[in-house]
Amino acid sequence: MRRANIVYWYGLSEMPRDGGGLRALAWHKALNDLGYEASIHALRSTEPQAAKQSRLRNFKKRVIPMPLQGRLPNLPAADLNVITVPSVFASAGRSLNQSTLLFDWMDLWSVNARTMAQSSRSLRPGGLAQSLWWRRLESRLPVKAAGNAFAGHQDFLSLSRSRRVPSAWLPTPVEWPESIVPRPSKRPRRIGFLGNMNYPPNVMSLKQFLSTYADRLGLMGMELVVAGYGSEVVKSWTSQVTVLGAVGDVAAFYSAVDAVIVPINHGGGIKVKALEAMVYGVPIYGTEHVRSGFDPSFWKYIGDVYDLMNDDHRNLEVAPLRAMHSRFSESSFTEGVGDLLRRSGFKLS
Repeated sequence: MRRANIVYWYGLSEMPRDGGGLRALAWHKALNDLGYEASIHALRSTEPQAAKQSRLRNFKKRVIPMPLQGRLPNLPAADLNVITVPSVFASAGRSLNQSTLLFDWMDLWSVNARTMAQSSRSLRPGGLAQSLWWRRLESRLPVKAAGNAFAGHQDFLSLSRSRRVPSAWLPTPVEWPESIVPRPSKRPRRIGFLGNMNYPPNVMSLKQFLSTYADRLGLMGMELVVAGYGSEVVKSWTSQVTVLGAVGDVAAFYSAVDAVIVPINHGGGIKVKALEAMVYGVPIYGTEHVRSGFDPSFWKYIGDVYDLMNDDHRNLEVAPLRAMHSRFSESSFTEGVGDLLRRSGFKLS
């Protein structure tokens, strides 16, 4: 049997079910379904020494938003190596045969560094420098692999043009609901935000939204419900928000809200929180940054946060299930992976 290594921040047993974690798990399932014996290799450890290193990382994040260049750990011999963390792309290109390499760009770190720098005075010098550095690397790294996958559609367009290696837009698949709850046609009153609040771009974006619209929420009689890993931190903010903490059943969360907000202006790739809401038939109000992760044919299903919070509210069209399934299901992800592997010279069973 052919073997495949998947390199991500966390291992299979400790994988968080957030955007990046769900994507790593999707790779694991897809490769196993395609006839590979796939294993996930972690870049970070949960040992006590790692806790000390984590404190150092937290200090670094106050002045530099993105990780620094790292070294790829020793991996067992494999026919395919899927590297999902840009900090070790260069190391992988030096230490592994190009014919075995596939880079998965969950997001572009040049974009992450720039957008985070624009929102934090302490991050501005380091973030803008990192953005320029990563833009340079992103112009060179794709040709170091046999193929490249992209979570975000705009990222795919940015780095796949005029490349000599195959590439594909492979949006992260999400869990498919057993049923869809009809939504009221009137203005939403209970709006939700579901995200990993241990991820700085989510914290920055939600804080920015609340600084702009917290008073408006009260005046309009809207309740904001925040849930996800680390969301308890929102309780310490001054805004009136209902905090649920980590959610084990996303279906229950989406059935309990009238709409979701995805006011994200930081980070990159595709926003899984927007994808999940879309497949559950929940109206989504986001930003241009959020829409850029999708193919333009899906933009009309994502309203503008500004419209929701002002008097220009309009009912949003719900994306057709067939179109959603063809792009965002596990089967479509596996099919896309198989096609990319074939075009990149990898053999399938």
